[in-house]
Amino acid sequence: MSISAVILEPQNHFEKSFFVAVATEAFFKECWQPAVESLELKWIDLFSTGVDLEEEDVPIIVEELLLIKEWAAKNLKDEQKDKIVKRIEGLRDKLPLAFQRQDAIVFIG
Repeated sequence: MSISAVILEPQNHFEKSFFVAVATEAFFKECWQPAVESLELKWIDLFSTGVDLEEEDVPIIVEELLLIKEWAAKNLKDEQKDKIVKRIEGLRDKLPLAFQRQDAIVFIG
């Protein structure tokens, strides 16, 4: 299984094709979860069980992602760090694009 971001109830081609990979469950547990626990993050902790996001949630998600990126630079091996940073940057860049219509909901899980 893996964790990814998709738009719920997509209404056009862009929304149907919107997909951002976050992590496999094993990698999330191994590399993301220690950061979440160490930094006491609330939103990203919900990724493992699944969470619905609205546009107003994006700034706090991005803030938490940047904290994980900083944590990873200090605490993960090069390969793990590169992998998590790549996924964080993908989420940071693509997540705001998901909200092209006001009532869009993104599920991450």
